[in-house]
Amino acid sequence: MAGTYCGMLPPNVETTLTLNADGTYLLIRTFKEKQNEQEKLRGTFQVLDGNILMLVHPSSGEHTIYKVKDANFIVLTDSIGNEPEGETAKFYVLKKKK
Repeated sequence: MAGTYCGMLPPNVETTLTLNADGTYLLIRTFKEKQNEQEKLRGTFQVLDGNILMLVHPSSGEHTIYKVKDANFIVLTDSIGNEPEGETAKFYVLKKKK
């Protein structure tokens, strides 16, 4: 599961998520609509039920949930792990860099 995942998440946020083998992560978000303002978050992640990634943000105590689709894709979900549906679902996918 360790690796770097990239994609453009709504609303026009370039997202790079690096998962490290030691259980830590680095999340870099570049907000295209805000003159490329960049946010870097570091913290730890947990794997739940084998395919749910929960990122823990130590500064805020908030959690971000991703669902692992296969070895190459993860999907941003809502706060309880539900995947987006319909036409917009494809915009919530991060693809693993080779």
